[in-house]
Amino acid sequence: MSDLEFLYAQSLAGDGLVHAFTTRTGGVSEGPYESLNLTWSRDDNKDHVAENRARVARALGLERLVFANQVHSARVIRVDDWPETWAAGDGDALITNVPGLALCTQVADCVPVLLHDPENHAVGAVHSGWRGTVKKITCATIEAMGEAYGTRSEDLRAAIGPAISKENYRVGPEVLEEFEALFGTLDDALTGPRDLEGGAGLDVAEAVYRQLVAAGVTVDRISRIRACTFADDARFFSSRRAARDGYAGQFGGQCGVIALEP
Repeated sequence: MSDLEFLYAQSLAGDGLVHAFTTRTGGVSEGPYESLNLTWSRDDNKDHVAENRARVARALGLERLVFANQVHSARVIRVDDWPETWAAGDGDALITNVPGLALCTQVADCVPVLLHDPENHAVGAVHSGWRGTVKKITCATIEAMGEAYGTRSEDLRAAIGPAISKENYRVGPEVLEEFEALFGTLDDALTGPRDLEGGAGLDVAEAVYRQLVAAGVTVDRISRIRACTFADDARFFSSRRAARDGYAGQFGGQCGVIALEP
């Protein structure tokens, strides 16, 4: 398993916490899912996905991984014990204060967000695509951690993992209108220039970063790994790239993983 590659966030470094953002290297999946596909929901061989997940867990010193059936919602799932299956339920964020429960957010262009409350010993994993960002899933997760564990946003440490860049994520004017309703006039950091149809490139990770700051997470406690999932096909899966290359719906997924040390 020496060929497994993980990316780490400086904001989450320290004792008592296990975290990583996976890449696509070091697994057993084949074809468009090559090689460390961690996503169960598409047509990859389920035995391959299970082996890939087991490899990640072992490499991080964890028993196994916990997922959500992601549905681009604002639903947050509290995890107090191992679910009977891989998934703890339908939703787009997981939270826990139980040591050893490894929470995973699955992405293939969307934004993975990991949260750690070192004061109350709780963690969260968030999947924030453009729909989830409009629905404020990250803010909902912070609120849920506050209700469940007494988390205060100013105590949180946060990491935004690899996602698609605005240069490679063109959206239509209807999506831009929804982001304008949230953020006001969209500046150059959020979007590229408008095209003839009124669409533009959109930086969803930048939008999530601004939501974290607006929620009260301090800037010096937020890390952002700026790798683009679309551009780096050797390291990341990408839904947009698969569609461009004629494999729409056939692509793997990488994960953000976080757990309190068991």
